[in-house]
Amino acid sequence: MKRLPMLLLLCGAAFLCFGKSDPNAKPNNYAQKLVDEEVAKHPEVVIMAIHAKSAADPDYPIIAWYGPTGGKVRVGKKADDDDMRVVNKGDVNLEVNATGDRFEVELPLQDVNNKTIGALAVVYPYKKGDNKAEFRKKAEQVRDDMRPRITSADKLNEAQ
Repeated sequence: MKRLPMLLLLCGAAFLCFGKSDPNAKPNNYAQKLVDEEVAKHPEVVIMAIHAKSAADPDYPIIAWYGPTGGKVRVGKKADDDDMRVVNKGDVNLEVNATGDRFEVELPLQDVNNKTIGALAVVYPYKKGDNKAEFRKKAEQVRDDMRPRITSADKLNEAQ
């Protein structure tokens, strides 16, 4: 009789050590489905991320991600001041990265009722002299394509 609890304990420990999923694995939520669909339509996009709050996490973490991680887990990263300025004030962040080869557009993510429910970051390859206004226009189109399919922030977090 004492062997069964010990066996269960050992099985549980083995699962914790070996049964964990890849920390860089995509989340299984509606937001990730939207990101995957948009990236498929826009192969020029090198990174896309959605920041949105949920009942479990009101700090607008990244809940969906496409792109390289550089060994870092991006999903779950809390929103920083730039992200929150987009969410709270409706600002749009336009930025060339430090190496000068990518251009990020971060804009308010809205639901079907035009309510801001998070932030959408879309990153494109960039070289000096590229038209930054065109990148913004492309990112706005991605966001606008998503809007009619988002009924609420809660919908973004629903498992698929």
